[in-house]
Amino acid sequence: MDGIASEFWLKRELLIAVAAAAIAAPVHAQKPDKLIEGPGSTLTETKCKICHELQHIRRAPLSRGEWADNLKNMKERGTPMTEAEMAVILDYLAVYYNREKPAPAPSPDTLAGASGDPIEKLLGANACTACHAVDKRVVGPSFREVAVKYANDADAAARLATKMRAGGQGNWGNVPMPPNPGLAESDAQKLASWVLQQK
Repeated sequence: MDGIASEFWLKRELLIAVAAAAIAAPVHAQKPDKLIEGPGSTLTETKCKICHELQHIRRAPLSRGEWADNLKNMKERGTPMTEAEMAVILDYLAVYYNREKPAPAPSPDTLAGASGDPIEKLLGANACTACHAVDKRVVGPSFREVAVKYANDADAAARLATKMRAGGQGNWGNVPMPPNPGLAESDAQKLASWVLQQK
């Protein structure tokens, strides 16, 4: 009986340890290029991906005040953000990446643009509009400037699609265009074709 009883207790302790590990595991599975979905997640991804990978956010949750300091620092370093955008991003980070309390379950990003245009969705989802606008320079050239520059280049669409995924520097100044390996090749080709029509 002693052998049976001790085997029972050993199995019980093992089950408790497995259950505790499961509870302690991260609640929300995340893709490497995505944040937990919630109100403000799309805008946060778009702005933060300008300068760094999203892993930077996930690796060290902060308090609301620390996130506010980080956003202020980002803006001072040149991240194009309005005060309203900073408020949305701060609210999102303070809820979903706060070291002082667990994140709620993922929910739809009710603050994301409701446009049905597939190109607008691609531009927003891949942080293109953080640095580019149709008719004016932001961080990088306007889409119109790019279209005019490559108007007579038969290979422009393929080269632009490659640059969108691989990144680049030097064609439009010193600010590098960060790589976007998460952008599917087919989507890069759609975006490149669209950009070249903006002249």
